[in-house]
Amino acid sequence: MNASQEVPATLANWLEPPSNRWAFNHVERLLDTAVIPRGRTRPRRLAAAGTRLDETVIATTGGSSTVAEFLARTATDAIVVLRGDQVLFERYYGEAAPDRRHVLMSVSKSIAGMTAGCLVDDGILDVSATVATYVPELASSAYGTATVRDVLDMTAALRYNQDYDDPRSEVRVGDRAVGWRPRHSGDPDGVHAFLTGLEPDGPHGRRFQYCSATTDVLAWVLERAAGLPYPRLLGERIWSRIGAEHDAVVSTDPVGTPYACAGISATARDLARFGRCVLDGGVVDGVQVIPEEWIHATRRGGLAAVLPDRDLGSIHPNGTYRNQWWIPGDSAGTLFGIGIFGQYLWLDPERDVVIVKFSSLPHPRDGRSEHAVALAAIAEAVGSEHGTWGA
Repeated sequence: MNASQEVPATLANWLEPPSNRWAFNHVERLLDTAVIPRGRTRPRRLAAAGTRLDETVIATTGGSSTVAEFLARTATDAIVVLRGDQVLFERYYGEAAPDRRHVLMSVSKSIAGMTAGCLVDDGILDVSATVATYVPELASSAYGTATVRDVLDMTAALRYNQDYDDPRSEVRVGDRAVGWRPRHSGDPDGVHAFLTGLEPDGPHGRRFQYCSATTDVLAWVLERAAGLPYPRLLGERIWSRIGAEHDAVVSTDPVGTPYACAGISATARDLARFGRCVLDGGVVDGVQVIPEEWIHATRRGGLAAVLPDRDLGSIHPNGTYRNQWWIPGDSAGTLFGIGIFGQYLWLDPERDVVIVKFSSLPHPRDGRSEHAVALAAIAEAVGSEHGTWGA
């Protein structure tokens, strides 16, 4: 171990500060993973524009600060700001590096959502069908009668506690089932065993319930619809077609089941390339990778004012959730993916700006409202007057 690895991590502490600052950049040394292949396509060329944003003053929830102050205050590991194919601003700190993968946490969900759109366009996934249609093993679980649309929009109803600090919560049990934390006696043996044991809580489709397990159900459905393992499916339909420079990986349980809700790791530039594909209406080098209508439907949002999130709801009271993306309902038409500890993929269609930010914040929910304000301000600071596609 060299000097840059002064804070090694273990399964017991890798999600806790200060170990997470090393661990989030070295997930493959700690967890089982499967490769999401980039294929043999030529990487999409990104030109460095060299914009100096460090001393630019932006709005924050506390008033204002420079970009450099915001990045330092929010435990930033990496940031890439992209407009078109120009990298306007790029910084790496600590263990992060341009060729080093970083865990995406729940930004992983947004990749699953776009993959679903590809299968719908192929005619092999019906969003009105029930989950049990594709995964009979879930017929007697909380998800059996939920539709694929309920799963995509987080309106499946189940008994599930998303409290990251409560060791008894379902989200923590799910972590232990996949191998993200040391197991407790009686924990389910793997992701599928965990999902099949979850219980219903009222009718589906009536309220928003953000639940990480719901994305793992979506991944299981996508595997069955496509007839492919999830990592290979993501590689064939998304990662090998966006001009990625590096393979991505996804963490797995001991039998190889992916932790789709949070387990993808990728480089910052490659995640920006994925964001660029979405912002360009799903097109890369003249090829339709993600259906344009699926992207536009995502931007239009889901149920009106469904976000009970105490942080994001305070900044975006008209926000919604659609296809595993957050839709703030702002004037720029923004959509974004967000992960715990400060992972963001922020897309501003009006200004044609993609922002990727990787962080290792001390607490899972730290800085959510601050990021929502500051990333919008960064996009405004660098953005052009008009984006490349409309509503």
